[in-house]
This record gives sequence, structure tokens and C-alpha cells, in this order.
Amino acid sequence: MKYFLILLIVTPLLLFGQEKDTTSYKPKIVGIPILFYGPETSLGFGAAGFFTFKLPPQDSLVRPSQINLGAAYTLEKQILTYASYDLWTKNNEFNLSGEVGYYRYFYDFWGVGDEPRIQERYNLIFPRLRFEGVYKVYDNLYAGLKYTFDDFDITEREAGGRLDQGLYPGTEGGTISGAGGIIKYDTRNSNFYPTTGYKIQGSYERFDEAIGSDFNYDLIWIDAIRYFDLKKDKVIAANIYSRFSSGTVPFFHLSQVGGNKRMRGYYLGYHRDKQMIGWQAEYRMPLFWRIGAVAFAGNAVVGPQINYLKIENIRTTAGAGLRFKLDTERKINLRIDAGFSSDGTNGFYLTIGEAF
Repeated sequence: MKYFLILLIVTPLLLFGQEKDTTSYKPKIVGIPILFYGPETSLGFGAAGFFTFKLPPQDSLVRPSQINLGAAYTLEKQILTYASYDLWTKNNEFNLSGEVGYYRYFYDFWGVGDEPRIQERYNLIFPRLRFEGVYKVYDNLYAGLKYTFDDFDITEREAGGRLDQGLYPGTEGGTISGAGGIIKYDTRNSNFYPTTGYKIQGSYERFDEAIGSDFNYDLIWIDAIRYFDLKKDKVIAANIYSRFSSGTVPFFHLSQVGGNKRMRGYYLGYHRDKQMIGWQAEYRMPLFWRIGAVAFAGNAVVGPQINYLKIENIRTTAGAGLRFKLDTERKINLRIDAGFSSDGTNGFYLTIGEAF
């Protein structure tokens, strides 16, 4: 989503544990009221915040847990609400993460594969559920279960458009419900602002009528991140990812280029298809006080089959951003990015936490 966002107040509402304490980890709550305007939303307003803490016993080796909350309403009668979580238990034995949300929104559809980029809008209402639960099986290696659920009610489509003509699975909406397994390898030195280590994960999910899905398909995700410490708080983060699917995949769950995490500069879904491979890198550095800066670039390619993922179809994005350190102890940042793409599109993003 492209917004011209105006941050009204970047002030912690409740702050606990300003000083560093090596024997305990004091919880902290930070809230941010926001006001934004965009051609897709008209005037909108809401609030976002996060709560960081450690589950007992609070020994120094346990990773901190975090809960993020957000809600917004626009004059176009759109509603966006979500709660995400990342919880770590004693000795980092269990990690539970996911999201619960409810959205009444509209998206722009630009086509599938190499079709001409023709914009058409569709309105939808959907609840969302994401869950990952893993257990440490060896050192920094985790394995567990993953579940994905969305119930899309498409309430309006542009008359005569490709969605209105029913050219793809899912144009009438529908439920996706997928379950499977996930493996993670995590050696990061921080959850919130890593400077060294790896985060590598791979997952497989089966979406099937047997577990409540209206569509039958398989989905494989592979995501690998490496952090390089350049000293003096300068970091390079590098990310390689891929997403492969087979079966009857609804258009709204195809692999998509764009958004506020990967290929910033593209509207999410500007390019979409069954298969995707991509990479991105980001250089992070401090400027002064709580202000930092980043520069990033990336490539991605989508296609109906793996052999369509060719060099001539690769898309490119690049951009820069600023960081405001909301929490100096835990190094949690407010992120503001501007991205630009090889198709001439651009995006402006504001959120909490790094892109990857």
C-alpha cells in the first residue's frame, strides 16, 4: 500500500526499565498514534504499538518476546486491525509466532504472469490467522508446525474486469486453510536488530478441503538471511528467498512481488504467479542521536513454472530510508522507507521493525 503518512507523535506512552539490567528484563510498552492520507484511503487515523518482555524465568539467555498491535480506520470506511506475536520460552526451547487480524479493505489487481499491467480494484473483507510453533531439536535448530488461514469475502469487483470475468481461481473469494511443517535455524544475536548470525527457514503446507480450504494446492517457502557486523553499529543484511506452489492456487495467494518487506517500490501483487525467486540486501548505519539510515536493493522474478524464472524477466528495486530508535536498549526502530522499481513504480512505507 502506498501512503503519504504523517507521524503525529513518536513518544513512548508507557516506558519501563530505561536502564540496562543484566539480572532481569523489565517489560516495556510503546505506543504511536498515526494520521495518514492516500488516494486509496482518503484520510485515515489509528494507532500502533508493541510490548516487549521475557517469559519467566528471565535469565539472560532467553530471547525477548514481543507482541505488536495495530488498528486504523479511514474515511472510506476501511478497517485494519492486527495483533502479531513472537514468544520464546525457557532456554529458548519453544518459539511461538503468528498473527491474528481482521481487515475490511480494497486492493489493486494488475494481472498474473506476463499479462499487461492493467489496474483494477476489488473490495474484500477477511479475518486472518497465522501460526508457527517450533521446538529446539538441536542447538540452534528448530522444527515444528505451521498453519495459515484466510477467509476472503470479495464484496466488489470492477465491472468487466478480469476478476469480474472469473479468469482465475478465487475471483469469487473463498477460504484458504493450510497446514504443514517448518524447520528453522536461528543464530541471530538479537530478535529486533540483529548484527550477526543467520536466520534460515523452510516450510511446506498443504491446502486441502479436508482442513477447510476451498482450494487444493501445495506451497513451499524457503527464506535465508545473513547479518554481517561491520562494527560501529553498521550492518549489512542479505536475504535470499523463494516460494513455489502447485495445484489450484487462488489469485490472492499466488507468489507476489512488492510490499513493505520485499521488493519495496512495488505495490504488493504488482507481479504475481505460482513461482518466485528473489534476493535483497540492505546497508544499515547510525547517523546521530536516535536517527539512522539505510540503503537497499533487490531483484525478484515470478513465473508459472520454474523454467520461466529467467534473467530477462527479473525485476529490480532500490531505495533508502530513515530509522528512529523507539527503544534504545532493545534497538527497536520506527522504519520509514522509500523504494523505486524498474517498472517506474514507487512506494513509501512506515512501520515498526526492520524489513528482514
